[in-house]
Amino acid sequence: MNHERAAMMGLLAEARKRREELRARCEWLVQAMRQGLNTALTDVEDLAMDAAWQQMTELSGAWAELASVRARIERLVREIS
Repeated sequence: MNHERAAMMGLLAEARKRREELRARCEWLVQAMRQGLNTALTDVEDLAMDAAWQQMTELSGAWAELASVRARIERLVREIS
């Protein structure tokens, strides 16, 4: 295996690990928002909208990074194959 291919394999492994971290982060944020916005548990007047807004902002950033990482993984897989 040449050095270039080995380096790409390392980058691919790192990208896959980051993808899983981002997926878990997105899942956690969605669950937190779902619970915080559940009007069966909390009256509409008492919803923590500031927290929900912050979580949505974090989710948006994590989701955008996830899309970027997925594209990088696809490119690396094509290059390695």
